[in-house]
Amino acid sequence: MAIKDPSGKAILAQTNTKTVGAPAASTGLTGDQAPASIFSVSDYDLVRNQVHLEESQVRALEILTLIGDVTGMRSSSGPIPNTGEVKTTGALTSTGKVTVFQPALGETYQVTAMSMDPEGSGSFRGIGLLVDGTSGETVEIFDASGTGSAEAVQYTTPIFIDNNCYLDFSVITVDTSLALKAACVRVR
Repeated sequence: MAIKDPSGKAILAQTNTKTVGAPAASTGLTGDQAPASIFSVSDYDLVRNQVHLEESQVRALEILTLIGDVTGMRSSSGPIPNTGEVKTTGALTSTGKVTVFQPALGETYQVTAMSMDPEGSGSFRGIGLLVDGTSGETVEIFDASGTGSAEAVQYTTPIFIDNNCYLDFSVITVDTSLALKAACVRVR
């Protein structure tokens, strides 16, 4: 089937050197040795961000949906492959509030686990917050404390964050230093 829509052709022209997945094992290429021609999340974002939501772009939107579904780069129900990462505040040595993770505009992440990691043997207390970037309102998602060793943080799941509603951490008590670590995976 020939694509007659110019915007659809433009998308396919940008992706025609890409493959859907890793090469067959018989090629001997595996892991980080796989060629750069494998379609990635950044490839998908590059072409996705060029399409306007208008009638003349309907075919391009259909092509993007198809490409996203076939390559696993679009999700309507779960994590996008290879997008998991651990975000951290780094070692905080004084009380106050910092942003742990604020995804880029258009991205949504699910927080899957968190821990507070102190340095030294002193006591610590921290509060996790979801912040509404528009109104400045906050929702407390945990208030945890401990002494001397890393503590997994208990909170109600799931937690989804995006550019407007993001994750902050407030250090209430710290003897030496304290870091909040949050495991996140992109879902949109």
